Amino acid sequence: MISLGCAKNLVDSEVMLGLLKEKGYEITPDEGQAHILIVNTCAFIEAAKQESVDAIIQLIESYKDKKIIVAGCLAQRYEEKLISEFGDNIHAVFGVDDFTNIVDVCEALLKGEKYHKVTKNPEYIYDYRTPRLRATLPHFAYVKIAEGCDNRCSYCVIPQIRGKFRSRNMDSIVAETEKLTKTGVKEVALIAQDTTFYGKDLKDGSNITELLKKLVKIQDIHWIRVLYSHPAHINDDFLELMAQEEKICSYIDIPVQHIHDDILKKMGRNTSQSQIYHLIEKIRNTIPDVTLRTSLIVGFPGETKAHFKALLKFVEDAQFDHLGVFTYSPEDGTKAFNMKSQISESVKQERMNQIAQLHEKIAIQKRKQLIGKERLVLVDSGGFQAKGRMESQAAEIDDVVHITDTNIKPGEFVKVKIIDIHESFDLIGSIIK
Repeated sequence: MISLGCAKNLVDSEVMLGLLKEKGYEITPDEGQAHILIVNTCAFIEAAKQESVDAIIQLIESYKDKKIIVAGCLAQRYEEKLISEFGDNIHAVFGVDDFTNIVDVCEALLKGEKYHKVTKNPEYIYDYRTPRLRATLPHFAYVKIAEGCDNRCSYCVIPQIRGKFRSRNMDSIVAETEKLTKTGVKEVALIAQDTTFYGKDLKDGSNITELLKKLVKIQDIHWIRVLYSHPAHINDDFLELMAQEEKICSYIDIPVQHIHDDILKKMGRNTSQSQIYHLIEKIRNTIPDVTLRTSLIVGFPGETKAHFKALLKFVEDAQFDHLGVFTYSPEDGTKAFNMKSQISESVKQERMNQIAQLHEKIAIQKRKQLIGKERLVLVDSGGFQAKGRMESQAAEIDDVVHITDTNIKPGEFVKVKIIDIHESFDLIGSIIK
C-alpha cells in the first residue's frame, strides 16, 4: 500500500489494509514481494495529482508482473482519464466511496478480472466496528470524526471528491477511541475536513465540544488533539473546554488561508479580517499557553500587492507557532478556476518564499524562548535516534524534540529540559532525572 495525501486518506488506507488482513491477506512493506500493489491517491492540488501519477508510473515501470490498483481521490476525480492513459497497465480503479470493496477487488484481480467502479456521490463513512490496520506509531492514532465538506470554498475540490459533510455518531467515535487505548494508543488526533463543524448535520445536539467532553472521560487516553478547525466555526464553548481539560492539547490548527477581506470573500471563506484577528486574540486570552498552526494560500486570482502586503503583516502580527504556505493551484470544476486576474507562477513562488522566510524568523525566535524550559514529551522513537513531541507538536506535520538519552522507549512520557535548537526548527532536550 502506498498512501498519499492527508491523514484522512491514510485512515482510508488503514481500513483497506484492515479488511484485507481480516480476510487472510498478507501485508508486506516490500513491493517486490507483493502480488498486488495499491496506490491510494490524492488529487487536492496540482502537486498532489502529479505525485500520485508519478507513483502509478513508477509501479507500472518497475513491476510488469503485478496487479496494480489505483484508489482514492485521483480515481474519484479522473476515473476515465486514468483508464484511458494507463489502459491495461492498471487492473482496478475505484473511488473514495468504494474502498470497502477492496477484498472483492483483490479476489477479482487474482482471477484475472478487472474492476472499475467510482460512486459519484460518496456517502460512506467508517465506524468503530470497521477493521483498521494502523500505519502510524503504536501509541498514536488518527480518528476521522466526519467525512466530506459543505463549505464550498471557491478554490477547493474536496466537496466534489468527498461529497457532502457527514458526521459519525458520537458513541461510535468514543467506542473507537476506547478500542484504540486498549492497544496502547496514548494520543489521538481528531480529523475531518472541518472538525469544528462536527455534528451540525446530525441535528441531535452533537458538536465538537460535546464529543470532547465524552472523550476526556476515557481513562487511558492522555492527549486528544483537534486538527483542521475552520475559523468560522470555532466558538467559546470549544475554547473554554480546551483551556480546562488537561487531556485536550492546547493546540489549534486554524487554516485561515488569507487575511484580506477581498480575497476571503472571493475564496468563499465566510469570515473576515477583523473576525480572524479577534478570534486569535480571544484564543490567546482564553488559552494563554496555546499553540497555533495555520495554512495560507498565496497567488489567489486577483491578489494584488496590497492584498499580499496585508497577508505579510498578518503573519508578523499573529506570530504563529507553525505555518504552512502554498501557492494557489487552479483546479478545474472550482469557481476560482475561471476567475479573472490569474497570478503568474513566478509571482506566486516569490510570495510563498517571502511568507516562508518571515515565518522562519518567527519560528526560530519562538523556539529560542523555549531553551531552559521543562516540557513533557511523548517519545516517538528510542535508542540513539530518540525523538519525541511536546503537546505543541502534532505528529507528522510539526517539528520534534531530539532527546539526548538512549534509555527510553517509544510511547513513554518523559520530562525534558530544552537545551538547544536543532536544524529544521527541531529542538534538543535532555531528560530530567
